[in-house]
Amino acid sequence: MKFTIFQHVPHEHAGLFGKCAKQRGVQLNIIKLWEPYTMPAVSQADALIILGGPMGVYEEFFSKADELNFIKQALGKIPIIGFCLGSQLLAHALGAKVYPNEKDGKRIKEIGYYNVELTPDGKEDKIFQSFSSPIKVLQWHGDAFDLPGGATLLATSKDCVNQAFRFGEKAYGMLFHNEFTPQMVEKQIEIDKKWIHENFIMDEEKLKQEAKENAGLMEQQCQKLLDNFISTI
Repeated sequence: MKFTIFQHVPHEHAGLFGKCAKQRGVQLNIIKLWEPYTMPAVSQADALIILGGPMGVYEEFFSKADELNFIKQALGKIPIIGFCLGSQLLAHALGAKVYPNEKDGKRIKEIGYYNVELTPDGKEDKIFQSFSSPIKVLQWHGDAFDLPGGATLLATSKDCVNQAFRFGEKAYGMLFHNEFTPQMVEKQIEIDKKWIHENFIMDEEKLKQEAKENAGLMEQQCQKLLDNFISTI
């Protein structure tokens, strides 16, 4: 199998998901979108993974149009899974609105390890087979998206209702991360130093410790998630 991976910035790489894929003999064609790149043909991949990044879908960035075009071509042809920004790009490609998350006029961020609840549909969906609800995940976002028309809501949280969805039989968007290693979390803290302290109470050392404590769980979940994703191919 061969996966195409859209990577937006050097520090938000495939992490545990990439490690688990290589263990299963999956070839990874990583498109480094911060460098000059050439988009592959959809037919060259068995699946598409869209990673996170600091940009907003409602903003303009260099690779946005190319990514949306590729996603639209890939829909229904190959399995797709988008994490964080990736889920927002998928939602937008499906016609949904993406916007800063707000509640009662205040910006709402989710940064750190949170529980998300599977919906009844989520509990039955193949992507979450062998998962129990709630699922502990890493959140690192201040944006949200509307559920695309025709999509099925799979996971939710109190501060951001639309956490995961499926469109069709094999396109998945997840606003959260399971692929981050503790080292990736530490790097993200360093790079996002200003952002994580704006309109948010952040204890950096506590988050670093939680990343270490949850490392085994994150890898187990990545393995299960990848196996379930491969089953859609």
